[in-house]
Amino acid sequence: MTGNHSRRSVLKLFGAVPVAAAGLPAIAPVRADRSLAARIAEITKRPEFTGSHWGMRFQLAGAGPVYSLNPEQRFVAGSAFKVFIAGSAFAALGADRRFRTTVHGTGPVVHGVLKGDLVLVADGDLLLGPRIRPHGKLALPVPDHSYGSATALVPGDPLQQVRHLARQVARRGIRRVEGRVIVDASLFRQGSERIANGNISIPVSPMMINDNIIDVVVTPGGHAGAPARLRVSPNPAYLTVLNEVTTVLNPVRRLTFTEVPTAAGRTRTVRLTGDVRPGGQPVVAPYYVPDPVRFAEIAFGAALREAGVRVTDGRAASGKGRREPLAEHVSPPLSEQVKVMLKVSSNPHTAHFPYLVGATAGRDPDTPKATGERLQRELFRRFGLDPDDPVDERYTSDFFVQFLSHMARRRDFTAYRQAMPIMGRDGSIAHVLPGSPAAGRVFAKTGTASQGKVLNKALAGYVVLPDDRLVVFAQFMNTPVGSLDEAMELQRVVEIAQGEIATAVYESLTR
Repeated sequence: MTGNHSRRSVLKLFGAVPVAAAGLPAIAPVRADRSLAARIAEITKRPEFTGSHWGMRFQLAGAGPVYSLNPEQRFVAGSAFKVFIAGSAFAALGADRRFRTTVHGTGPVVHGVLKGDLVLVADGDLLLGPRIRPHGKLALPVPDHSYGSATALVPGDPLQQVRHLARQVARRGIRRVEGRVIVDASLFRQGSERIANGNISIPVSPMMINDNIIDVVVTPGGHAGAPARLRVSPNPAYLTVLNEVTTVLNPVRRLTFTEVPTAAGRTRTVRLTGDVRPGGQPVVAPYYVPDPVRFAEIAFGAALREAGVRVTDGRAASGKGRREPLAEHVSPPLSEQVKVMLKVSSNPHTAHFPYLVGATAGRDPDTPKATGERLQRELFRRFGLDPDDPVDERYTSDFFVQFLSHMARRRDFTAYRQAMPIMGRDGSIAHVLPGSPAAGRVFAKTGTASQGKVLNKALAGYVVLPDDRLVVFAQFMNTPVGSLDEAMELQRVVEIAQGEIATAVYESLTR
């Protein structure tokens, strides 16, 4: 559940504001199955949706609307707005953009000894971690480990690329470093952004390992009253966790990290408190690293030791000369990078992209967020949208359809579409109608937000017909709920209903 408490700051961060899409072409409607309106009405008027309000637009690309309902009314879009962030990254950087994490030495290598520092240079790669699998695809389990509701880690080694870089250094014949291990994160100045995951602030840095999260897997004890068992991953001697999690029959306390004051140094200590139910599944509690640079330095130092490279940390011996390249890791392309934001709706990744776009495309290391916002606004203007026309930070179906229609004209559109969740196949809508005729043909970003006792749901993206025609769409709904538990239960029902509506449109155009 994405809370509304951070919507204002998030929307201002990305400049993704709703406007009426006056530029949509006034083309005669496409002839769809005559029963489509009745079929959609049957879905939206079900008893479980009593009191709900819906808005949507389905439009065949290059032609007229297939179906629309309240297309100019505004709704809370939740995380569906991330299609704008991804679109801005595609437009500014290109789908094929890759990021290079490199290692340099600042002095000569004499008989296996580096007479200087070893510098790990961050280039903004957001996929340093376990997600890259041996077969080349990404591990994108839902829910994502950043949400605090996952029951298993992202499969793979969270330090795999760091270890690969360390082995490259060792293969250069280096066995000892007389200087320091340093992380250069000068690509852009580190920022801080509040995210919906627990309404906390996280650092935004060019250096990101394992999403800058240390996962603490909490397993209930064998009986009520027993302490829970903890497993920390990755654990390169950066974090000490004091276990105060109790196994109880009726859990009340949420899992919460509290910083423990310690002497100034390289490591952190936290207290983890909370309750878990006996016999329950493990829970992955994400600890957001407050200092990504220090975390990476410690992780890289540990990887070097594993590779047989000893670091003496001799500050007096640190070289100040020209940097010589020693190792490199090249990331998957941007088209893969955005999948963590789109398919599993990662809020940490979403917070990083405006900085990354501003620093790289805008060449602004000092105020990258502001430059990222400016590039986002320029993209809206190019698409015929006014970035200065928000109304209570709500979006119209027309706005989404116009933006997504422009994205569909790009040469890298297929990569953009493939980065979205695919209904019945992967991401946040993998569970939606896997046996539907439209399964595998609906590419769309979900959105969920709560405002008091109102549940807001969104789904926006594309339907690909069997003859490769493209339907661009956005659909929204809000409905009153009595509690958070009711909202959590109902949101799955709404997701299925929105999938049924997309399927109805698909079938109406293929008969």
